[in-house]
Amino acid sequence: MAGQEKSMDYSALSKEISSGVIRPVYLLSGEEDWLITQITQCLIKAVIVPGSADLDLVQIDVDHQPQNLDPSRVEQEIRTLPFLSSRKMIILKNTDLFFSAKGAVKAQIDDYRVQIKELLESFPEGVVLVFQETKSNLSQKSLLAALKKAGGVRAEIGFQDSNTLLKWVRSGCASQGIQIDTRAASSLIERCDGQMREIRGELDKLFLYLGWSGSDRIDLNLVELVCRPDNRSSIFDLTDAISAGDAEKALRVLDTLLIRKEPVQLILFMLYRHIRQLLAAASEPDSQKLITGLNLRPFVARKLRMQAQRFKPHRLAEIYELMFWTDMWIKRGQINDLLGLELLLIEAAAS
Repeated sequence: MAGQEKSMDYSALSKEISSGVIRPVYLLSGEEDWLITQITQCLIKAVIVPGSADLDLVQIDVDHQPQNLDPSRVEQEIRTLPFLSSRKMIILKNTDLFFSAKGAVKAQIDDYRVQIKELLESFPEGVVLVFQETKSNLSQKSLLAALKKAGGVRAEIGFQDSNTLLKWVRSGCASQGIQIDTRAASSLIERCDGQMREIRGELDKLFLYLGWSGSDRIDLNLVELVCRPDNRSSIFDLTDAISAGDAEKALRVLDTLLIRKEPVQLILFMLYRHIRQLLAAASEPDSQKLITGLNLRPFVARKLRMQAQRFKPHRLAEIYELMFWTDMWIKRGQINDLLGLELLLIEAAAS
């Protein structure tokens, strides 16, 4: 196992830990921090004896400031024997040591990398070291090689696709004896931008509401009532109306956003960003480059590409320029922000 080169995914690593296989070193990296936390909790449960966490579990959050890491403390913790558990566990969060450093602190961070690398190359028994990194573009090959030599494993835990999230939402509801229809689950995923921690929070709100109401089913109406507003979908609806030349519908969608008490400036910003993303979707034929370049979820990129096809490329550029001038007029005090937004929608829908 120590010779494994490829990274593991969440499912494979979770099954391995459940089967009792515990590695000495883990590098958990990627954007989906909720799943990284779940894996870490599974490791804690497998390694640390209940009641001994104060002595056998050490957590150090560097908060993306690698220059603030204290390698000597890490070494001291690694060399200290566990108290009650069979192994001591050390969790280092967001060290950024596995990514390229720039600026004045680069030399200092490089020195810290060398020290951590030396620790990994002479890694003792009786310790489990976990790196939690909410980035995924690993670039420090020598550090990765040392991790592998120590018998460690790295796991890429990125955003989950729509089908995986749907199954996860349904499974979470089923565990509570609750049914959720597909439209409600899809809407919940989209309004949380596919982030599992956020989805989990909204599900908890729904479960509390159902416990009070006595119902055992979640539909779209209930999601609309209980959960956070689906502003992204509203912006898609707004842009659909513009592409169809339906100014009246665009203004109705705007009214819905205003009823939710969304600030006009926020609506302008979301629409400005959306038009910019549509321009990118219309000009970039490579879907993966679009996803990576704009840091999008795959299902959002697909919707953008589909919607961009409803516009002529020059029309998107004209709307983008119109938004620029509208923003300029508002900032100069030449027009009220709400009136400016309404006139923008009317003119953008005219074709």
